[in-house]
Amino acid sequence: MLRELSRRALLQTLAGSAAALPLANLLGTTDAYAQGTAPPMRFIAIFTPHGCLPDYWNPQGEGEGFSLTFPNSMLEPLNAHRSKLLVLDGLDYQVLYEHGLTGHEGGPLTFLTGSKVNTASGDDLPENASLDQVLAAQAHIGGATKFRSIQLNAWEQFGGQHVYNSISFTANGGRVPFERNPAGAFSRLFGTAPSPTTDPVEAERAVGHRRSLLDFLVKDATRLRDKLAGAERQKLETHLESLRDIERRLGALSLTPNLAPVVPAQAEVACAGGSGPPNYDVGQLGNLSNMPTLTKLHMDVIVRAFACDLTRVVTLTIPGPSMPWLGINEDTHNDLAHRLDVTDPALRADIQGKMVKVQRWYAEQVAYLMTGLASIPEGSGTALDNTLILWGNELGDAAGHMNVRVPTVLAGGAAGKFRMGRFLRLRPRNSNPLNGWSGPGTRMSGAIAHNKLLVSIAQAFGVNVNTFGHPDFQGPLSGLT
Repeated sequence: MLRELSRRALLQTLAGSAAALPLANLLGTTDAYAQGTAPPMRFIAIFTPHGCLPDYWNPQGEGEGFSLTFPNSMLEPLNAHRSKLLVLDGLDYQVLYEHGLTGHEGGPLTFLTGSKVNTASGDDLPENASLDQVLAAQAHIGGATKFRSIQLNAWEQFGGQHVYNSISFTANGGRVPFERNPAGAFSRLFGTAPSPTTDPVEAERAVGHRRSLLDFLVKDATRLRDKLAGAERQKLETHLESLRDIERRLGALSLTPNLAPVVPAQAEVACAGGSGPPNYDVGQLGNLSNMPTLTKLHMDVIVRAFACDLTRVVTLTIPGPSMPWLGINEDTHNDLAHRLDVTDPALRADIQGKMVKVQRWYAEQVAYLMTGLASIPEGSGTALDNTLILWGNELGDAAGHMNVRVPTVLAGGAAGKFRMGRFLRLRPRNSNPLNGWSGPGTRMSGAIAHNKLLVSIAQAFGVNVNTFGHPDFQGPLSGLT
């Protein structure tokens, strides 16, 4: 515990300073990995709306032999990270059909909660915490970092914390507010970071302060060691030696400008706060043309936060308005998603082609994030290897307005917890559990509840649960390992 506390305290104190450049990976290798401790596992949930076209969303082939490179493939932008993908076909928001509000409205709410929609308060709310908040509450996940979790939203026109953009919920069902300004998220994470143009004398003074912090940690650990015996004392001795090693290396650092410049490793650059994203005012944040830039800036902040171990849990909503940067001026929801099955062949082909562009753009954003994480060396691999990304939606076939066969992708290395590089069909192709279903309030035969996936993810992070969300749905999802 003390070793983790000291490492965390130093990372958070040094994050963003010039001293963090040569120290960021040093802390990781000396304090954690050198002692045989695995790099931390991290979680990102990404929600994009309006469903898809299953024939173009799902890969061709099955298992490890799947292909993303075919005409109109929505996931083709992820092909460079094919070995770090686990594409799932056949998950349903079964809890919505059997117990709650279906369609668009229930999707964002149940995505990470597995809960039915409770309308008793006059608002649509879940009955339990979302997965990100459960992970954030764990001492070894959220409790091991300065920020238990961060919630981000790539774009919202009026800045009103719209309910449809909320995917993170507390244990009592309350919405966790999200940050839509990347500069605001950066300031929160790296708020104490000095500017790169800080005067060298002031920078040296700041380093001195940080050395004082380390000295305090060493002395405090030494005092505690004298009160321990046996195995506990031996563990603390190992921890203390790690601190002393960091102290020696920190003592060798200097910010004096006449020394040869240090060329930092990629992870060190990523951890350095440096100059943050530009600050957008309310009007700019609501300007639709800025959405692509805002999305990437949010993802850049995520990568830097993970590089500095400032948080290990993130949610990001990327909305679905019109997308003029793709030549799509129609409303994605009403003019595209719900008109994918129009009878006129030429019009149907045009609408479906635009929907393919929309979903490919979302896939490009996920690929951008994965590339950023893959650029951060960590232990014997990269930050991507130790991250699990859950990318979900609220509908399956958008034309049918159904929460069946909801498009779901697991991405990253997941710290080896899941067997990636596969396309997994969870039930026979084109099967539909709605066939023969008696209607709301009755059991749905043949459905595979996404609650099982939430259980599997929680268990992968060391959370001892056998159900997540509604108690009707028990156990983990088979086939992931």
